[in-house]
Amino acid sequence: MNRTFLAVCGAVLVSTALVGAQAKPAGEGNSGENNNNASTATVTFTGCLNPGSNSDSFYLTSAKQKGVKNADKSLKIVPANPKVKLDPFVLGEVELTGTVDQPEAPSADNTDGAAKARTLTVTKAKLRNPSCG
Repeated sequence: MNRTFLAVCGAVLVSTALVGAQAKPAGEGNSGENNNNASTATVTFTGCLNPGSNSDSFYLTSAKQKGVKNADKSLKIVPANPKVKLDPFVLGEVELTGTVDQPEAPSADNTDGAAKARTLTVTKAKLRNPSCG
């Protein structure tokens, strides 16, 4: 009887360890599996690239997201790394690919109640037309 009990307990422990080893840690992404997190999904926008208030800030106006109707009309643009050069495309019609951060909901201390504009972190930029029109 004691041997049977010990054998069952051992089998339960081994099974639990095997099932736990197969589960992915919470921090890992599920690449290719039901990826609903919009901040990590690659998207493509077209529109007019405009300069911001300083040399490293840009805005995309008349923005249209590929495959999405009624999307944002304006986005804040941030280069993903120093290799992504946006200066040559200013005031031109561009196609930008990257990831979009989720907008922040209006907070209690925000008096106008407006949400912040979403930010597109650009990994790839392509000039479609030298001028917007």
